[in-house]
Amino acid sequence: MSNEEIEELGPERISFSTFLLRLIAGCAGGVAGGVILLLVFMLVSSVFEPIAALDEQITYISPIFTFILVTMIFVSTTIGNIASTWLMGLVERERYKKISSAIYQIFIISLIIFIILSPVYFVTGATNPAVTAYVVALHIILAAQVSALILEIVSNYRYSLVGVYGVTFSVLVSAGILFSMASLIENPQILLFVALPVVWGSIAFIGGIMNNIYVWLAKTYDKDFLATDTEYGEDYGKEIEEEEEPVAKDEEGGDFLRHS
Repeated sequence: MSNEEIEELGPERISFSTFLLRLIAGCAGGVAGGVILLLVFMLVSSVFEPIAALDEQITYISPIFTFILVTMIFVSTTIGNIASTWLMGLVERERYKKISSAIYQIFIISLIIFIILSPVYFVTGATNPAVTAYVVALHIILAAQVSALILEIVSNYRYSLVGVYGVTFSVLVSAGILFSMASLIENPQILLFVALPVVWGSIAFIGGIMNNIYVWLAKTYDKDFLATDTEYGEDYGKEIEEEEEPVAKDEEGGDFLRHS
C-alpha cells in the first residue's frame, strides 16, 4: 500500500485546537439545556424539591406536577442536544456535513422518547415517586446518546461506526461520573443541572480521543477496520446482487409484440 493510500485511511485526525473547541462546544450545548432546566426548576422548586431529594416520605405526586416535570425535561434536553449538535457541527464542518438533517432527526427522536417515557413518569409518580429521579436520569442520558448517534450516522456516514464506539464509551463514562457524584453530593438535585454538560462533555472528549486512536490504528495496520464499507466474516468478498424489478402484466404483452 502506497503512502498516499495509507494517508487516506481513517477519518481526519482531530487537532488539539479543534479538540478543545469540540469539548467547549459539547459542554456549552449541555450548559444551555442545564440553564433552561434550572430556570424552570426555580419557578416550581416547591414541587420538584422532594422529587430530586428522593424523599421516601412522598408517596404520591399529582399528575399535573408530573406533566410539568416531563415537559421540563423534554424541553431542556431537546434544546441542549440540538445546541450541542449544532455547535459541534460548526467546529468540525468537514466532519459533519448534514447538520440540518441531523437536527431535524434529533427533534423527532426527542419527541418520540418524550411520548414513550411520559407514561413511565406518571406511573412512578403515582406509585413510587423516589424512582422518578432515576427516570429523569435515564431520559437525559438516553436522549443525549441517541442525539449523538444521529449526528454521527447522518453527518459522518463512512466512519459512523467510529462515532458509535465513541458515543457508547462516552455514555458509560458519563454515567459512572454522575452515579459517583450522586453518592458524594448531599443534594442530588444538583445532578439534574449538571447531567447534560457532563454527558455532552464526555461525548466530545471521549469521541475525540476515540477518533484519533482509530486514525492511529488504521494507519499503523493499513486497514480501515471501522469503515462502513469494510466487510467481515461471510460478507467478505460478497457482491451485492441487484434484484430484478418485476414486469407488469401489460408490459409482458408489449415485450412479446415488440420481439415478434
